[in-house]
Amino acid sequence: MTFTNEELSAIYRLAQAMAQADGKVTKEEIAVIILELQRFGVDQNKAKIIIEMSEKMSYSEACQIVSRMIPSEKRYVTAYLGALICADGNIDDSEMKLWSLITAICDLPEMNIIEALDIMAKL
Repeated sequence: MTFTNEELSAIYRLAQAMAQADGKVTKEEIAVIILELQRFGVDQNKAKIIIEMSEKMSYSEACQIVSRMIPSEKRYVTAYLGALICADGNIDDSEMKLWSLITAICDLPEMNIIEALDIMAKL
């Protein structure tokens, strides 16, 4: 899978929202976000660009960008956000509700946490 800077920024924006959903962003959640950026070859210079782009992007714009992705990319986004919920070892109801909302708005495939973790483990 290859994502454009715009797509990576949209994914990052939604990941930020997911990390903040329970009112606190943990070091484990930050580590997962950083690891995923690195998985797609994002170095420090490109990370600055991605973060700046995401900060200028509304959640609505991020959802529109993700909703236009191909099915395999959407499957990845769903799994990534689901795995992010588990990063701090606490599955919060607000995170689950946001995941469900993002899934519906972005027309992402539905899955449960176990499926999300399994997909991410196989990448």
